Amino acid sequence: MNTMNTKNMLWAALSMTAALVMTACSSDEGEIIENPAAPQAQKTIPYTVTVSDDAATRATVSDDPTDRKLYFASGDKLYITGTDIKGVLDLQAGDEGKTTGATFSGELAYSGSGSPADDLSLTATLVSAQQTVGTQVSVDDAGAVTVNYPTTAYCATISDAVQQYSRLTGTSTYGAKAFTLTQQTAFLNFEITFADGTGAGETLSAVVSNGGSTVCTANITTVNDNGVKARFVLPVAAGTTLNSAALNIGTKPTVDFGASQTLTGKVYNVKKTQEALTYPVALSEVTSDYVGSVITSDGYVYAKVSDATAASKTAVAIIAYVGSETGDATFKNGLAIALDDEGSMNWSTAMSTCGAKTAITGAKWCLPSQDQWKQMFKANGGNGGSYTGLNTTITNAGGTTLQELALYWSSSEYHPDFYAYRVDLDDGDAYWYYDTEGNGFRVRACLAF
Repeated sequence: MNTMNTKNMLWAALSMTAALVMTACSSDEGEIIENPAAPQAQKTIPYTVTVSDDAATRATVSDDPTDRKLYFASGDKLYITGTDIKGVLDLQAGDEGKTTGATFSGELAYSGSGSPADDLSLTATLVSAQQTVGTQVSVDDAGAVTVNYPTTAYCATISDAVQQYSRLTGTSTYGAKAFTLTQQTAFLNFEITFADGTGAGETLSAVVSNGGSTVCTANITTVNDNGVKARFVLPVAAGTTLNSAALNIGTKPTVDFGASQTLTGKVYNVKKTQEALTYPVALSEVTSDYVGSVITSDGYVYAKVSDATAASKTAVAIIAYVGSETGDATFKNGLAIALDDEGSMNWSTAMSTCGAKTAITGAKWCLPSQDQWKQMFKANGGNGGSYTGLNTTITNAGGTTLQELALYWSSSEYHPDFYAYRVDLDDGDAYWYYDTEGNGFRVRACLAF
């Protein structure tokens, strides 16, 4: 009997111990706590590929227009990216100078599970020895490469542009180990010949615009090569659509690119001869080449204020736009901006002051509307929201620039009884607001012709 009691007590003790163990292993929420899985280890994989090119979409690395191959060079690298995989491969020694079939080798870092599948999609981007990471190109954490196209510089030759700003990419699979690269950069190759008296060695400010927006500004120097010429190359992303694209060089006539088109990875030659303009010329005979020229009080046009003064003429306005959208039903050839401000005044006074200026044969003075301001900005390298190009035109012609950090009236009414639109000039940009007509803002008259 004592033996049975001892056994029962021992069994009860064991049962209580088990219950305590089970309780201790359970969380307050009743969840089971597990150790996290170890992260997938990154693998380093030796990798070698061959690279060919699609000749139809490649640009030349030389200045010979019959040579459309990019030659591989020592220091060229191939950036490989894909899902959980990236790496940089180097051109194999002895393949320098090849135009196709070059070999690149190195190591890829793979963080996926197992080994890369043969059908894993990869992208390859060629970075030439002349492309500096962080300057001409940028590389993100995944290894993807983008090209930083210049906006305040240019390339002197096609070869410089191709080496520094090409974006050459191809897609393939991990198992194929072969890539065909195609050019993703378009090259605008400018050659402007000056027959207008411009000398060799002159530095000129060039502004390339597209759809009214500035793409690039650069200082170019003329050379004497079978005539005085300016040559430069501007690389832009393939797929860019040119729309009303133009080149402005100082006060010289605008170079239009022609019909709108979408660019592919090729070289586009933009050539024009800048002929000497005839001065003086009647206002009725001017074309867009005369933007930046000055109008005199007798209705004739001279190159600059100083030229008009030398001819004993009084300059009154600077041609800022030539085209049909003048906003005036009678005078539809262009717009000119007055040489100076009229001062500061309320809107009603501004309207009457501009309209009362001394008449010019074949033209009409007015306070510029919103659209007229925008047309003048656009025609001088702005996008309707930038006034620096117009100020440059005014300065070159000999006028007084629009004031920085100033508010100018327009003739456009926001409300017929109380408000009108003004343009605020701030650090190169133009902003539009409306304000009560009784306030005093600056006024610059406009001449529609």
